[in-house]
Amino acid sequence: MLAALVLPAVAGGACRKPAPASATAPKMVPTTTTPQRGNEIALLYSSNLLGAYAPCACTLPQGGIARRATLIARARAEADAVLFVDAGDLLGPSPDADAGKPDDSERRARLLATAATRGGLTAFTPGERDLALGLPMLRRVAAATGLPIVSANLYGPGGERLFEADRLVDAAGVRVGIFGVSAPPSPTDAAGWRAAGIEARDPADAAREAVRSLRARGASVVVALVHVGAPAESRRLVGATDGIDWVVLGHSGLNLEAPEKVGGARMLEAMSEGKNLGRLDLHLVGASLAFADRAERGEIAGILADHRRQLTESDRPLGDTDPAALLEYRDARRLQLQRAIDRESALLARLPEAISGSWFENRIFALDPEIPDDAGLARLVEGYRRSRPRAGGHRPGGGHNGLAGGARGHL
Repeated sequence: MLAALVLPAVAGGACRKPAPASATAPKMVPTTTTPQRGNEIALLYSSNLLGAYAPCACTLPQGGIARRATLIARARAEADAVLFVDAGDLLGPSPDADAGKPDDSERRARLLATAATRGGLTAFTPGERDLALGLPMLRRVAAATGLPIVSANLYGPGGERLFEADRLVDAAGVRVGIFGVSAPPSPTDAAGWRAAGIEARDPADAAREAVRSLRARGASVVVALVHVGAPAESRRLVGATDGIDWVVLGHSGLNLEAPEKVGGARMLEAMSEGKNLGRLDLHLVGASLAFADRAERGEIAGILADHRRQLTESDRPLGDTDPAALLEYRDARRLQLQRAIDRESALLARLPEAISGSWFENRIFALDPEIPDDAGLARLVEGYRRSRPRAGGHRPGGGHNGLAGGARGHL
């Protein structure tokens, strides 16, 4: 809904090409009142890790599974219940990440799966990079680490499900249903999938059936893990599936600080390579499962203030440009701004100034150096690093399963 409030440029006007929405979204204005806390369910979400277990080699190194573990532990200390989900491309790296390096894919997959399950991962749906590891390896990793894989549309050659279709869990007294769907293979991957005996049935049909099944079994809230490709594909699937409350996207790499609403569902995603971790807090006040967006009023107020500023500044001279040459553009622009201001003012007037019932708050946390490493995960990562095979196949001496001596846990 909020995306529709951002004012597009007038066609043919003398204006710059608009930047992406994420770069132009107005700064959120915090609400002035604190709603009642109620029972708090924290939904932690990630996707598109692409095998990145350590911070990126960036100017500001972000990411790392040891930092992520610290934030997960904080959420468990703060909320009444925590659900942790991942929407795919967790274990397998991007195709060129390991070019020219010795194959270490299974040990790395075990490291990442171990970190996720130690964090209490509730459900994971595989993306194309996870499936590229091959079914035998994926199943070995899942069996060794307890990785909770769900998929409503992946089947084997005999028509059997490859994984559980969904999970139904209790969170602070609320029955939450979680299912996942993956896209059919790309033309490049199709032959490999056929050889592996993987069949991806229509994800939209599978999503609708999963929702029906979960609701019939008592789910009050339904979370979909959707790994079907570009944002437009995800929007089509979600728009065609009634009964989903929250959608965690994989593959598209969006950073949705404000959840995107499609039909009755809201979509979430926290970018890629493990640089961020998303946290959606659902606060249940009373018995209502209709959640108000705590940030909505502040966001609309921020957009309205920005449009009023633009209207005030719309008649300012633009350097040496002849004002007459821009007269038509400026008139159209002023009319467009005024209409937007009227819409936003009316919407703001309809929103209550204070939230009295259940509400939600979505935040995306950057895993930057200010977040300390979880000590146990840091030891596990260091043990994996020391025992990685080098070019020529040499592996340093280590403990069980190739981990350096003293590393906690087994891969």
